Amino acid sequence: MNNPKGLTLVEVLLALVVVGIAFAAMAYIQTTNLRMTTNARLSTEAKAAANLVLESVMSRVLETTIDGSGNKHFAFNDYYWSCPTQLTPPPGALPVVSRPECSGSETVGNVRVTYSIAGESGIDGEGVLTVTVTAEHTQGSQLLTLGDRVTCYDVYPSPTSLAPEPCPKPTPSGGGRP
Repeated sequence: MNNPKGLTLVEVLLALVVVGIAFAAMAYIQTTNLRMTTNARLSTEAKAAANLVLESVMSRVLETTIDGSGNKHFAFNDYYWSCPTQLTPPPGALPVVSRPECSGSETVGNVRVTYSIAGESGIDGEGVLTVTVTAEHTQGSQLLTLGDRVTCYDVYPSPTSLAPEPCPKPTPSGGGRP
């Protein structure tokens, strides 16, 4: 009678194949997990950089200063009549004090962020600035675009009979558009 007490070579090889397939599946899952985690981190960095630049540009657009003569200067007005095309404000509009840059780019960490500012007439002709930023991570293919809009009513004080409404009077095609 033949009664072996060990495993045969075929059984050992079969067990090794099963264990190998299991380890290969676990390695595939782990590398996929690492790839997805890296992608999420790069996307988060791109979004944070885009938000940072958007807030920075919006703060420049919304800036209000007072000159040496006590006159208020609204940066919104300068951007409105300068971006993307320089226009001359009509009679009665606030004067343009400076011609700011309508677009640019910044690098935040490993993210390159470009921005643009454009004036338009808005729904009710109130004057609107649209700020758009696009962030692209240099270590991956993450590309993100964010935008924000501000109207002149978000910037200027409420009109009264003593201080008439200073909102830009848009052209038929918009403030900064020809």
